[in-house]
Amino acid sequence: MAASCDLLDVDPPELQFPFVLDKQISCPLRITNKTDRTVAFKVKTTNPRKYCVRPNNGVVPPRSPCTVVVTMQAQTVAPPDLQCKDKFLVQSVVVSDGLSAKDITSHMFMKEGRNTVQEVKLKVVYVMPPEPPSEIAEEHDGLERVLVPMQWINGRSTSEPSSGSGSLRSAEEAGSPVGNIVKSEEFLKAAGPAVETKTHAGPAEQLHQLSAIIAKLTEEKNSALEENRKLRDELELVRREASKQQGALSLVLLTAIGLLSVILGYIVKK
Repeated sequence: MAASCDLLDVDPPELQFPFVLDKQISCPLRITNKTDRTVAFKVKTTNPRKYCVRPNNGVVPPRSPCTVVVTMQAQTVAPPDLQCKDKFLVQSVVVSDGLSAKDITSHMFMKEGRNTVQEVKLKVVYVMPPEPPSEIAEEHDGLERVLVPMQWINGRSTSEPSSGSGSLRSAEEAGSPVGNIVKSEEFLKAAGPAVETKTHAGPAEQLHQLSAIIAKLTEEKNSALEENRKLRDELELVRREASKQQGALSLVLLTAIGLLSVILGYIVKK
C-alpha cells in the first residue's frame, strides 16, 4: 500500500534498506501523479549527508509515474538493533503545463499565501539482507539425490515412489551403470558427507550475533573507562602524598633554621 496525498501516490510507504556494512544500497521510489494537472515534487531528508536522491525534484505529467532512486552511502558502523531515525519528506504542488524540472525553485514549495503544498512523510527501515537462494537450492537438490538411493540400498520401499526413485529403479532393472553404483560401497562412502548440510544463520540469529558484538564492545568500553578512573584516582593519591611529604620537609627545615638562629644568638651574646 502506497503513501499518498491529494496529488501524489508514493510507493513504497517506507524506505527499506538491506543493511550491509561498507556497501552502498539503493531503494527505488515510485511517485505517481493521480490528478489531471501537472505536479512538481521535491524530496527532502533529515540526513542529507547520508543519502543521495536522484532526481531530488521533478515534474510529473497528469496520470503519470516517475521513479526516484534513493541511495544510502556505505556505512562503517551498524546502529544498535538496526534502528534508524532518518525520515524523508516528499512535497508536491500543482504547476502550469509545460514547466520543466530546471524551472523548479524552492519558493514553489513554501507554504504562504494561496500556495497549497502537499506532503508525504516516509520512514527509513533497516532490514537484514536476504539469504542467497542458490546455495539453499543446491543443498536441497543434493539431499534428494542422496536420500533416494539410500532408501533403495537399505531395502525400504514406499507405496508411492517419487520420480527420482522410479528412474533409479528403471536403471537397476535395465542393468545400467547407475544401478551398479547404487549398490556399491564406494557410493555409500561418497554419499555420507553429502547428507550433512550446512546450517545457515537466519536473520534472527544474525541480529542476535550483532547485538552480542555490540554488547561486548560496550562492556569493553565501560571497562576501559573504569580503568581510566582508577588511574586518575591513583595519580591524585600520589599527588597528595607528595604534597604531604613536601610540607613535612619544609617544617623540618624551618625548625632547623630556628635552632641554628638561637645557637648563633647565644654565641654572639657571649
